Amino acid sequence: SMAAGVTIRTIRETLGLPCPVVRIMPNLPVALGKGVVLISPDDTVTEDELTALEEALKPAGLLMRVPEDKLDAGSEVSGCGPAFVYLFLDALANGGVSLPYPQALTLAAQTMIGAAEMALASGKHPGKLQSEVCSPGGTTIAGVRALEQRGARAAAMDAVIAAYERTCELTAH
Repeated sequence: SMAAGVTIRTIRETLGLPCPVVRIMPNLPVALGKGVVLISPDDTVTEDELTALEEALKPAGLLMRVPEDKLDAGSEVSGCGPAFVYLFLDALANGGVSLPYPQALTLAAQTMIGAAEMALASGKHPGKLQSEVCSPGGTTIAGVRALEQRGARAAAMDAVIAAYERTCELTAH
């Protein structure tokens, strides 16, 4: 099932059958094979069944097994995250006011792709990578300072937390 907020227990009770249940939570970029699919099996799913499911889902992108009690938290990062990224992407492109928007958008999008791939490939903490881009007294650190002054980091964290809290509200009913 990929129904958000519908627990394995609820699925089992609704079906009324003793069958294996796996919850999955894909995100929008799976349409390009660049997404994330979180996978949360119940304890009756065999390793062979999980392997077969993962083989079928492999073209979607990154597959990550998570326990069901962590599925919602993971979904707020990977499932809601694209909307947050698109917001920042649009803001970066709009910041390039002296360029035509389509050109600025292409630059911003490729920059985000490259930065994300660098973070994954290098294994370095994002703060370390940020420090490698910033020169003391330079233009980048001035921009980072402006983002920090306006609470960009806190806003991003709050967005994920707000999404998680909303999920908890919805599943409580």
